[in-house]
Amino acid sequence: MTHLQVRVLDSIRQLDGEVDEWRALWERCIDARSPFLSFEWIRAWVEHYGQGEGLHVLIVQDEHRVVGIMPLVRRRWSIGPLALHTLETIGTQSRNRIALVQPDVSREVARAIADHLCSAALSRGLYLRLSLVPAELPLLSALKESLTATGPGVRWCERTVSQAPYVPLPAFWEDLLVVVGRRRRKVLGRAQRRLERDHHDVVFDRSSGDSIQAVMNELYRLHQARWSEVGMRGLFRDEPSRAFHNRIARDLDRLGWLRLSSMKVSGRTASVHLAVVLDGVAYLLRSGRESQFSEYSVGHLHGMQLFREVMTVGVREVDFLRGAEPYKFYWTRTYRTYVELVVSRCTGPMPIPASAAYLWLRIALFLSHRHTPRELYGILRIRRWEAQERRRMELDV
Repeated sequence: MTHLQVRVLDSIRQLDGEVDEWRALWERCIDARSPFLSFEWIRAWVEHYGQGEGLHVLIVQDEHRVVGIMPLVRRRWSIGPLALHTLETIGTQSRNRIALVQPDVSREVARAIADHLCSAALSRGLYLRLSLVPAELPLLSALKESLTATGPGVRWCERTVSQAPYVPLPAFWEDLLVVVGRRRRKVLGRAQRRLERDHHDVVFDRSSGDSIQAVMNELYRLHQARWSEVGMRGLFRDEPSRAFHNRIARDLDRLGWLRLSSMKVSGRTASVHLAVVLDGVAYLLRSGRESQFSEYSVGHLHGMQLFREVMTVGVREVDFLRGAEPYKFYWTRTYRTYVELVVSRCTGPMPIPASAAYLWLRIALFLSHRHTPRELYGILRIRRWEAQERRRMELDV
């Protein structure tokens, strides 16, 4: 391959000007991409969270076309009057594949990105922070190797930050029930019989088009109500978060990737799942359930219906995304390990090592949430219960 060049997009106007090349590369990256690297996801995040500020999107190209895109944004992490400045992946929610890269040139693209970062970012005191990256991702290994080879002083700190359960789906529904286990099948069977006995009107709906907004509003209501029960503010308390999810739901529907489903019991929405189906994988993004129906395990019954539906369209995996919450392990014992990578280049009079920068960023991230005492108490209660439940389930995570 000829020499690769790297250029930077640092405005929304420049980002929009790259849409055709982005989508052309996207089509060449089947099975090596995720929804979080699509132009639509990045564009929505920039509009509703970043307002175009701090953009540092790397475009890697050869003589003929774009072969790699690494969407980054500059961020400032403060502790008191002091701050560290980072480059981070835009819009990362889980399963961070780092960059959209044409598969046959991944190592060359990694080298080009490493050369650019070392000469144009790390050498100026910026830190590279890549969070929620699957530990086994080949591009992660290639990028670390390339960063090391760029020159002296490059250091990184890598830490495990989360586990992400996923369900490999068999070809037949009966085989999945076998994997779930006899005990779990009995629990779900009893819950379904009680629900049908007490509420004869149980309906599952899939939403698209004009019906999306009403179901999204129900998702926000259920999600916020559940978190408020434990003293937490919840993800959808802020208008930018709701606006982003409204936008991305419409975009996903237009692209044919959206799986927005609701479960209604006696005319009342009891559960909502927001999912994306891409390249044979169903990503479970957000969910909410009505505590009034918790005795019927409506969240699990709705999940079971969703599994059945996506299997009919050839989905081979359901990804619960980050977090080792016990309910996810009712369906599987298989999970990915996610890591966070912080890279520094020890130059200047007082360089901060990558390990110290990692600790700084974790503290600054915690402080940025500004948790109330009630929220901190709620977090501790949830973490304690989850740990107890994992021990009861004999989970080594």
